[in-house]
Amino acid sequence: MIARKAILLITLVFPGLAVVRVSLYWFNLDYAALIKAEKYVENLVEVGKVNDRQLEYAYHRTYIHRINVFADGTWGLLGGVIAALGIHGLVTIRDFPEINYSNKLTTETRQRGLGGFPHQRLPRREHREKRNREGCCLSFGIFFI
Repeated sequence: MIARKAILLITLVFPGLAVVRVSLYWFNLDYAALIKAEKYVENLVEVGKVNDRQLEYAYHRTYIHRINVFADGTWGLLGGVIAALGIHGLVTIRDFPEINYSNKLTTETRQRGLGGFPHQRLPRREHREKRNREGCCLSFGIFFI
């Protein structure tokens, strides 16, 4: 059980959080550069002594920063999804009792339907009969009377 949790942590949670952290760092840097480029374009427009070539060059520089900010944000979301999958896996792992891998089954493991190997588990018919004896499907059986 510890190995499963360690595998989920190592392969999903930690890398996902690392991607989020790195992409947020670059997102902040690129966003600051985008704001700076936008202010530069505003200054060029307000001055008015600029030719079209300089204005288009400044505009395309802001466009490059917009694409970088978008890509950094997308990577951050992707890393968050990867980390969320790992956390979901950690939360939904169930702790199973120790399984007896010997050829002899104890009475308790036989009654619970657990065995060391698939051929040692309860057959479906026996499992159904046991479930019906315990009354799990009593309300379901009433509908078919």
